[in-house]
This record gives sequence, C-alpha cells and structure tokens, in this order.
Amino acid sequence: MEHRLLLTLALLSCTAPAFAQPQPQPQPLSKPEPACLRQIDVYSFEPVAGNRALIVTDRRHNRYRVRFLGICNDLQFNMGLAFKTHGAGSLSCIGQGDSVIHRDPAGSPQCLIAGVDWQTPAMDKADAQAAAARHR
Repeated sequence: MEHRLLLTLALLSCTAPAFAQPQPQPQPLSKPEPACLRQIDVYSFEPVAGNRALIVTDRRHNRYRVRFLGICNDLQFNMGLAFKTHGAGSLSCIGQGDSVIHRDPAGSPQCLIAGVDWQTPAMDKADAQAAAARHR
C-alpha cells in the first residue's frame, strides 16, 4: 500500500510542474529580413524574359531578383557578369543605384539596378507564364 502511495506521489510531483508553466504566446509575424545579395557570394545568374530583371543565386542557394531601371539587352548571351557597387567592398549589399556590367559590343555595357528582392515561387510562376506567352 505504501509502495502505491509513493509511486502515485512521485508521478504527481513529476507532472505537476508541467501544468503550472505558462503557455507560450504566439509571436507576431515579423517582416522577412531584407534581401542582401553580396557581390562576393554571387554563384550564378539567369536573365528573366523581357530583359528587365535578372535572377541571381548566391553560394547558399538563396535566389534574388535584381530589377533594372530599363531594359538590359543581351544578358542571355553573356557567360559572366560583374557588379559595380557603391559600397565599401565586396561584402556590401548590392542595391538601388548599383550596376551590372556585361559585354555588349552594340549597346551599353552597364545596366542600372532599380532594386534587389527575394525571388519567390510566385515570381517563378509568373516568369514561366511570361516566357511561354513570348514563344507563342
């Protein structure tokens, strides 16, 4: 009998603190951190149909959408690009006012960047639909 009483008391003492703990409050949804594409981390790029944006992948496989102020012609024919930033070095974020430099014997070799955003699946879908519409 004493053995059962001790066992019951032991079980209650183990579970009682769990009931006394306050329930965690749900955290408010915070804005995602701003996209920070660093020149040193650029791994690959892919032009978007219409030549108004570029999808850039960094070494950690994060994808960014680099938007241009105008049309940036012939990016699909380039094997490499360079970014000209106004930051202090290769660790600064690429952003508005910076440039993409590429080889274009017929036009301007520099495209002005309007902004850098995260590339989302919704943007991928819209890009695929725009590319399909151009090929019709």
